[in-house]
Amino acid sequence: LLDKGDLAKDIHNHLQNIGKYVRAQDVVDYLAQSEVQQKYELKSSISLATARRWMHMMDYRWTKMPSGQYIDGHERDDVVAYRQTKFLPSIGELLIHMRAWEDGLEEATNEPHPHTQCVILWFHDESTFYANDHRKVYWVHEKENAKPQPKGEGASLMVADF
Repeated sequence: LLDKGDLAKDIHNHLQNIGKYVRAQDVVDYLAQSEVQQKYELKSSISLATARRWMHMMDYRWTKMPSGQYIDGHERDDVVAYRQTKFLPSIGELLIHMRAWEDGLEEATNEPHPHTQCVILWFHDESTFYANDHRKVYWVHEKENAKPQPKGEGASLMVADF
C-alpha cells in the first residue's frame, strides 16, 4: 500500500507540516481522516506498530538529533576584530608581568622580570542548566542534516567557578 501512488509522499508532506517532532501516532491520525481514507480507498487506519514500520520504510529513524556546530557570535566580524585588535594585544602586554612555568611544575627562573608587580590571570569554567530540557531523540528523516543551533534553550541558570 505504501509503495503504490502518492501515499508515502502525502504522509511525508503531512509530517513535514507538523514540524520537527513527529510521531508514529501522527501517521495513524492522518490515515484515520475520512478524506484520506476516501482518496486511498482505505477501510480503516493502521496500527501504531505499522506506522512505525512505515516510518522506517520512508527513511525516518528514532535517533538522537543530529548536532551541528553551535552558533553564539564568536565569529561575528566585530567580535573577531575586538579579539585581534584589543583583547589579544592586552594579554600580550600582561605576559611580561606574569610568572612562567616549565612543564607546568617548576617556575622558569631564567625568565627576566623587568617589573616587580606580578599579574595573575584567572580563568573560569562555567556550566549552564536549563529549566526545560529539549528533546534529543525523535524521528529523524535520513536526509535531515545537522543545523547550527543556539547554545541555549530558553531560561537558564549559569554557574561559574574559578
